[in-house]
Order: sequence, then C-alpha cells, then structure tokens
Amino acid sequence: MIVTQQEFLEWKEHPATKALVKALHNDREYMKEQLCRGSVENEEEIRGRCAAILNLVSMTYEDLVEGIKDDR
Repeated sequence: MIVTQQEFLEWKEHPATKALVKALHNDREYMKEQLCRGSVENEEEIRGRCAAILNLVSMTYEDLVEGIKDDR
C-alpha cells in the first residue's frame, strides 16, 4: 500500500487520530506512574509497552515509509 505524505499528514490531523494519540499518551503516563510506585509485576513488559506507545505517537512519515520498505 502506498501512502502519500499528504495522506499521512491528514491522518495525523484527523480528530479520531488525535483522540487515539491522547488515549495512548494517557495510558503511557498511567503505566509510568505504576512503574514509579512499584505496582507492576513485570517492569520490562511495562517499559516495552511505554516504548512502543512512544514510537507510535511520535511516528513521522519517513518512519512509516521506511517501515513499509523493510516489509518488502
């Protein structure tokens, strides 16, 4: 699938995308708080989830295109 930079930018500005990013950010903050309080069983899993969320919410068009190239 080919996604243009314009399509990506429109998607990033879409209200549904913004709501998703906000929800992911809130989940990450909650997990970080639980980690700081020592309220988690598997710290590495939580750190991995937090890193994955950060990667998703900070993705650029270039990151997306590079990921598509890697799948070929």
